[in-house]
Amino acid sequence: MSRWEAGARSTRDAAVLLPVAAAALLLPPFILVFAAPVYIAGVPLIVVYVFSVWAGVVLCAWLLARRHAEAPDGMDAAAEAETAAGPQPGRR
Repeated sequence: MSRWEAGARSTRDAAVLLPVAAAALLLPPFILVFAAPVYIAGVPLIVVYVFSVWAGVVLCAWLLARRHAEAPDGMDAAAEAETAAGPQPGRR
């Protein structure tokens, strides 16, 4: 497995894990921790938490999309060279 394939696979795995992590962070056990009557600059703590999680998920999705766009299309060097060379004699 080449370095690019491992990078593309880890990016794909992170992209699958991101919505699961976001959903877990927005479930009641986590949200209720921040449901205290505390205000930050006049904004309830729970609102700050929800919007911080949302902004973090958006930022992570943007970073993953950029990383995915930089990765090659999945062809390894040997397959790319074989495709560029054309059909081999004696092979169908």
